[in-house]
Amino acid sequence: MQVTLQPSGAVLTLEPGERILEGARRLGYDCPSSCRNGNCHVCAALLVEGRVRQDGEVRDHGELFTCIAEPLEDCILLWDGVLALGELPVRTLACTVSECVEVGGDVWRVRLRAPAGKPLRYHAGQYLMIERDGADKAAFSLASAPHGGRDLELHVLAREPSSVALIEQLQRNGLARIQLPFGDTHLAELPDGPLVLIAAGTGMGQMHSLVEHCRANGFKHPVHLYWGVRRPEDFYAIEHWDEWQRLPNLFLHKVVSDLCGWEGRCGMLHEAVCEDIGDLNDVYVYASGSPNMVYATLDALVEAGMDAHRMRADVFAYAPRG
Repeated sequence: MQVTLQPSGAVLTLEPGERILEGARRLGYDCPSSCRNGNCHVCAALLVEGRVRQDGEVRDHGELFTCIAEPLEDCILLWDGVLALGELPVRTLACTVSECVEVGGDVWRVRLRAPAGKPLRYHAGQYLMIERDGADKAAFSLASAPHGGRDLELHVLAREPSSVALIEQLQRNGLARIQLPFGDTHLAELPDGPLVLIAAGTGMGQMHSLVEHCRANGFKHPVHLYWGVRRPEDFYAIEHWDEWQRLPNLFLHKVVSDLCGWEGRCGMLHEAVCEDIGDLNDVYVYASGSPNMVYATLDALVEAGMDAHRMRADVFAYAPRG
């Protein structure tokens, strides 16, 4: 039997005689439930199409309790609050601003502290939405990693009027109202192979989260971090950079694209990756930057031998290529 869930669109394939909640949990879904005997009503769902057996009765519409309902044919249910494996619930929080300092290159490091109580849940590499006065919410990668607990970190480039206004808002109010987590470019599970992290500008925030998560979890495979900017002065201070340089499996590369002649490396990020890594077949790539930069990187690395399915970037979700 197949049970399709709305609004998520998930399709559950249940075994004969299996109850809906039982099957959903077997398949790795996190479902609202409590008593599992139909008394608490926490697992209630609305039967949109199909037939189920519940308490000896056959039902073809209306409310049912997934802990005791058994499908008799393919069904469609309206069932809120069901999360797939690795998916986390979105929460809205009012956080205090614990730090808002300029760290170079017109970038501000913003640190927020979430309220005490229910622990924060997000995956390394995800992002949040922050409310702005008189404007739409803005998305920022979480530079912090989950082991940081209540403390969240953002890297905000304040050159455009909108981002300058956000920094002024945070300094003025001392509070930030946020929603999190979002994004599927994350490390819910550490890969069994080398990582290549590619960041343009403040895309470094997302890579900062991934590096700190790997460090906290004892990741043993090589991690190659490529950080690119247009001019050398666009690099900004990373608090843990000196510590990162001492890690035996972390290799740090700074690349400048528009101004050759500085003491470091020049060129495009994908060029640096291809120069350094001869075999891209076994690496897992995470990239953060503009859509043009990410797709140019994808094309170049695929041509150099990377499996396209091993590259992750938020751009693929919010700016899909036609």
